[in-house]
Amino acid sequence: MKIFVYGTLTDMDAFGRCAGAPVKRAPEPAKLHGYSRVFLRGARYPTLRRTPGKHVEGMVVRITADMFVRLCNYESVRYRVEHLRLHGASGPHRARVFIGDAPTKLAWVPDEKIMTLRSRTF
Repeated sequence: MKIFVYGTLTDMDAFGRCAGAPVKRAPEPAKLHGYSRVFLRGARYPTLRRTPGKHVEGMVVRITADMFVRLCNYESVRYRVEHLRLHGASGPHRARVFIGDAPTKLAWVPDEKIMTLRSRTF
C-alpha cells in the first residue's frame, strides 16, 4: 500500500523506527494539491487543511499492512486516514494520508528538535 508523508515521517530513519521496519524502496517525491500544511491545534506537529490553489510537498512511501498499523499507533487518535489523489514524480497516485482533527490556519514550520524527539520516543 502507499502512504503520503508530509511532516515528521519524511525523515526515513524516523519513519523506519515508527513503522517497525526500514523502507525497502526509495520514497517518491509527490505533491498533494488543494491542501496546505498547518499546525495541529494544541500541538507542534503538522496536519493538512483544505486550501484551494495550494499544494503540499511530501513523499509517497510503499509500506506493508503491519507498518501501517504501527504508523496508525504513532499518529494517535488525533489523526484520521483518508485515501487521496496526489501527483508523484512517476505520475498520479492514490495514497493514504494522515489528517489531524483540529487544523489551524498557521503555516507549519518544521522544528527538527521536536521531530527527532517525537520519533525517537515512539
